[in-house]
Amino acid sequence: MARLRFVIPQLPPQTPPGLLFLTGEHRNWSSDPTGWTFQRSGEGAVLEAELPEDNLLNVKVRIQGQAGEITEEGDAWGGRAPAHRAAFQGGGEIPLPLAGWQDERAGRDRPAQALPPREEWTLQAPWGQQTIRLWWPSGAGASLPLLVMHDGQNVFDEAPTFAGQSWDVGAAAQHLADEGRPCLIAALPVGEDRSHRYVPFGFELNDFAPTADLYLDWIADTLIPALAARFGEVAPKQRALAGSSFGGLVTLYGGLRTPELFGTLGVFSPALWPADFALLRWMEKRAAPAVRVWLDMGDHEANTLKGAAEVVALTHRVAEQHLRGKVAEVRLMVGAGHWHDEAAWAARFPDFLRWWLSGQD
Repeated sequence: MARLRFVIPQLPPQTPPGLLFLTGEHRNWSSDPTGWTFQRSGEGAVLEAELPEDNLLNVKVRIQGQAGEITEEGDAWGGRAPAHRAAFQGGGEIPLPLAGWQDERAGRDRPAQALPPREEWTLQAPWGQQTIRLWWPSGAGASLPLLVMHDGQNVFDEAPTFAGQSWDVGAAAQHLADEGRPCLIAALPVGEDRSHRYVPFGFELNDFAPTADLYLDWIADTLIPALAARFGEVAPKQRALAGSSFGGLVTLYGGLRTPELFGTLGVFSPALWPADFALLRWMEKRAAPAVRVWLDMGDHEANTLKGAAEVVALTHRVAEQHLRGKVAEVRLMVGAGHWHDEAAWAARFPDFLRWWLSGQD
């Protein structure tokens, strides 16, 4: 076991009263403070704990109030904050700087640093009004190569993001446009029904009631025709579909399910595990000879370094055993030091974008 010392250097102003405690993936994000309570020390707090060696920590600080209410650390605008992450193989000190606490502001006043979408559009969908966040370079002509992206709330600026991080897709796309490779991006935000809409197989998180096929049918039958009517027709070879985690899962599933719709798939850190890896069994009899696939994974996407290595090995097997020879091209990338988060996907996205657009030549 490794002896660790978690240190909050300074508690934010207006920290609520109550028990400060640590939670994270190592505790399945439990809100029970037992055994993980900080001791206040000066302006901050300290927790000493033992954890197994070879851990990849993904943790947050919470407070249990006098009535049992739980408040989680947040950003300076009362919204969600990214988890603290650390890789270690021995003991040591892990600083946990806190910016604030989540509150009724919910990050609504969070300033954007990345480029926002050019426009937000809505279309009717089986689940109600679907927002489409659109970006295209100024001065571009019609019939641009089209990239459809899942988790559209995380794609452009930070203000609507889940945890204050975005892919900053607009900046990457503008850079390619300046080189003479413009494209149109349509990003589709999703909310609490994410596991229903993005996972095509029944499992606990979607209550064994997946709606991924309905979602993909809507993209094919409503979104693509609506974009074509407004921005011009685009051949399937010039269309790409991309997403991460569950969004990577539905990208791979959707691209192989309807291979005539998209010529390129951007499969970032796909969550392959739902329903006991049902996607891999489903893929055994699937082929898409005209489709190019970008497949990537970070080397820190698990709870331990050993587990992360197993995830990377599985990604290699997917490329070699389930895709290569069945699709037109497979591009595999492993991000060194990359975790399962928007910062990692933002770092890898420009390479994917260049690879996709260069394939239009």
